Amino acid sequence: MAKKGLRVNSIRRIGSKIKGRLTGRRAVPLESQLPIIVDLTEFDGDGVRFEITNMSEHYRVVNHGGETEYTHAMLANLHSDDVLYDVGANVGMVALHAAKKCRTIAFEPDPSFRSRLEANMALNPGRRLTVEPVAVSDHDDTVELFTNGAGGNSPSLAHHEGVEGRVSVTARSLDSLLAEGSLPKPTVIKMDIEGAEILALRGATKLLQGPDRPRALFIEVHDTLLPDFGSTPEEVHAVLEEFGYTNAVYRAKRADQWHLILERSAT
Repeated sequence: MAKKGLRVNSIRRIGSKIKGRLTGRRAVPLESQLPIIVDLTEFDGDGVRFEITNMSEHYRVVNHGGETEYTHAMLANLHSDDVLYDVGANVGMVALHAAKKCRTIAFEPDPSFRSRLEANMALNPGRRLTVEPVAVSDHDDTVELFTNGAGGNSPSLAHHEGVEGRVSVTARSLDSLLAEGSLPKPTVIKMDIEGAEILALRGATKLLQGPDRPRALFIEVHDTLLPDFGSTPEEVHAVLEEFGYTNAVYRAKRADQWHLILERSAT
């Protein structure tokens, strides 16, 4: 099927465009029109292009994964001289927008999601974005990632009900990666990894306690998923406080997760 191009300012506008194009005929379900290319302009007036191949991607892109306000806040916090680590980049909603503002390194271990991310990168050439195909964790190993692919929920290092697929991926700690010297040190880290944020934090102790630690963390704390990793929200918040990330410039609750933008303390 030929890919169709749509410029999207909101879910309402995409709906009206589709209906307008089909005036006088029976409405065609959006799912049957896929794949399509959308030009998302909510966060960047010049637009960022995404290919949508399934309804989960439609939600992640056109509906911003239900995180419009948080995405605005993260992007507004970035500086031109930042180096952003996007840990759990998914299809690239944050990474592709951020890469116009600053150098961005996207960590996405799931081959299916990474393929979608790379397809979207190809639609937006010239952005300062590179991809690391690893799961960020507390140690280096080969681990199982549980996933139903890019048409399903976000992948996880813990098994959840309804997830039938799994794939072996490389896990690395941020401290280990940085010790190799091949990556620039991050000034900002975004984490959205379905409860494995506790593992990523444990594997970044040197970085987050060092003199050149990131100036800010964008982190989702998943209350109901952390027990799958033997942790709790209280432990995550305590670790963040121990590392000196006590200045919450953004804090919002969404269902069973917290969206946080934390800046390091002055001391």
